[in-house]
Amino acid sequence: MGGIINLIKWVLIAIGAIAAYYAVTLQVQYGVTSKIISEMVSPTLHEDAMEKVYMPMTNTLLDTGDITMASIVRVKVADDVSNADVEEAMESIATAEGIRSVGMLPLSEMVELQTGEKQRFLKIYQYCSPRTAMTMVDHSDAFSAYLPCRLALIEDKEGQRWLYTLDMNAMIYGGAPLPDFLLEKALEVKRVITAIQDGGAEGNF
Repeated sequence: MGGIINLIKWVLIAIGAIAAYYAVTLQVQYGVTSKIISEMVSPTLHEDAMEKVYMPMTNTLLDTGDITMASIVRVKVADDVSNADVEEAMESIATAEGIRSVGMLPLSEMVELQTGEKQRFLKIYQYCSPRTAMTMVDHSDAFSAYLPCRLALIEDKEGQRWLYTLDMNAMIYGGAPLPDFLLEKALEVKRVITAIQDGGAEGNF
């Protein structure tokens, strides 16, 4: 029993040492530790930032090792729904919701034409509410990088089709709380894009 206790003790010591090493390394290179402590003492982030953004993102990143997977929302397309059905449903929902379709990019089709080789399906659909977009950019120019809202219909390497879009929680909850008027608009855009994504995946409109 004493041997097991000693083993556990040394394992805990090793874990503590590794954690301390990385904390010191991050602090020396990036000042990360002091920033984290500062935020804990005097928080400026949205109260839901950890729960809705950073913990889910961290868990996905640790599970997959893929930062892009940690920043998206994906929905599986039903097997009995064709690509044409997905597209028709999304366009119909977008029209009903008053958001403008501002372009499509048939990437796999373009590559097939260029190479003569069959590609797995990939097409990008872009949507925008111009007045909402300008309101968001007036708050922060960096919001322009999120514009327009995009949905990607892609066939994975196993043949399953998915609809991907950026996780808007990072924009809504990831930093300081948005002003109420902007939060309302951001939540509405998220609702509409989610409706388009879910409706497209099921072929419902």
